[in-house]
Amino acid sequence: MMKFFISLFVLAASLWAKEIAYTDEVVSLYLNKDDTKVTGRLLPTNAFEILKSDKDRVLIKLDGYVNPKSPSVIYFNDSQRIIVAAFSKNTKLNFLQKTAGKNGKWDKVSLEVWADKKDFAKDNKKMLSYAKDLFANNCGICHALHPEKEFTANAWPAVFHSMADRTGIDKKDRWLVIQYLQKNAKDFKTK
Repeated sequence: MMKFFISLFVLAASLWAKEIAYTDEVVSLYLNKDDTKVTGRLLPTNAFEILKSDKDRVLIKLDGYVNPKSPSVIYFNDSQRIIVAAFSKNTKLNFLQKTAGKNGKWDKVSLEVWADKKDFAKDNKKMLSYAKDLFANNCGICHALHPEKEFTANAWPAVFHSMADRTGIDKKDRWLVIQYLQKNAKDFKTK
């Protein structure tokens, strides 16, 4: 009888367990599963929950922060410009949850959107390690390698973009490296 209850508990837990995933590349986002027009982009290394799968798309839930003055960008935390997802400026986003931030800034939000189905990862450790290798093997060729903690999370995208064309880093991997640098910056703040 005890085995039955344990089996039932394990089954129930797996049914309600969140399927957290990560991507190592930029993924197209859509408001509806049958949309042909891309309305946004999910950036690498950010966690999201897979809610449902349908053919070549998945319904995902994103959590993050928005600046009420610019609600088309979801950020990783409430103080830095580490982008989780960005949408077309005129896209009307219907947030599941929205908790007002202090002084009218940085509302905490949850959003469900459809994404292209990919081979998503269960964690971001390997992709961050790969991004670290790309950075180390490409960004110290012309000059001494800048330590990740040399710049702030907000400064790293501009610093990286100013040099990116001089590296051997593929365009598809550039946001991966930027996310790595931002999440290892001297002032990086977790949620």
